[in-house]
Amino acid sequence: MLLFSSLLINQLFAQTANCDIKALKKEGIAQLSPFYYSSAKVSKIEYQNEQLTKEIEVPLFKGEQYRMVFNRKALPQEVEIQVYDQDKSHESRKALFSSKGDNRDILYFEPEKSKRHYVTYTIPAVTETVEAGCLVFVLGYQLTFVDTSKAEE
Repeated sequence: MLLFSSLLINQLFAQTANCDIKALKKEGIAQLSPFYYSSAKVSKIEYQNEQLTKEIEVPLFKGEQYRMVFNRKALPQEVEIQVYDQDKSHESRKALFSSKGDNRDILYFEPEKSKRHYVTYTIPAVTETVEAGCLVFVLGYQLTFVDTSKAEE
């Protein structure tokens, strides 16, 4: 049943304009080096006549280094990405990263601290009908407790 649900969701995303999930994810993974692939999240972005926000929680293990990659190639209109230290219920939360003013399709952010982060997508309001798109988030990690210098000798 779970496999069927996963296939159905992938088919629905694939029907969205230019949402070749496999290719978008592969492009994101290519931006991880020298980090290792950990996980990915595909978000369907639907535009409406009012500004919307979507938030995803990203738990990170303390003591590790991470790279977050955002692939916006399959979006018909730009979506702003912010990374925060707390969820949206906290008024004192701090923005750690923002894509505002950056029109590149693929962006990445390396958090200084490994703890729970919150990624917010701000979807602009539209006055005309705009086809839905998708945004692919890829997370990579780097083991900080492994000494690779001895392996290179």
